Amino acid sequence: MTALYVDTSAVVSAYLADEVDHHELRALLFEGEHIVLTSELTRVEFASAIKAAKRQGRIPDAAEFLAQFDEDTEEGMLNLIPLAPHRIMPRARRVVLGDQPVRTLDAIHLAVAMNDAVSLVGGAPVVLVTRDQRQAEAAKAHGIETR
Repeated sequence: MTALYVDTSAVVSAYLADEVDHHELRALLFEGEHIVLTSELTRVEFASAIKAAKRQGRIPDAAEFLAQFDEDTEEGMLNLIPLAPHRIMPRARRVVLGDQPVRTLDAIHLAVAMNDAVSLVGGAPVVLVTRDQRQAEAAKAHGIETR
């Protein structure tokens, strides 16, 4: 079975109805048969994005979205991978030093996908789901399939 490693950009799009690809991402992440994984970094990035959406008037209440995220992680619909800096940071640094330009947190997500996500699913294929084109290009350069 293929596992999906979901970057925060895709998680946010799955929760916020006014985001591009909202319905497709919601179906992919929460209605499919895939194992859905993301880094615990997503909890912080998601909270930041939701608070920004509230400030911009895109949503009426941030607490509702934060509670839904917590419920989805508790029920295993979205599985958070604990950050293991001793394993992840050296790999993220190699991603940043590669030929593809990538931001720091995107490199950390890629390192988690390449290292811990693959280990958790016993070597099954891991597909990165992202809305960030630079991150997708960096992932492809490292042999990771993207959606």
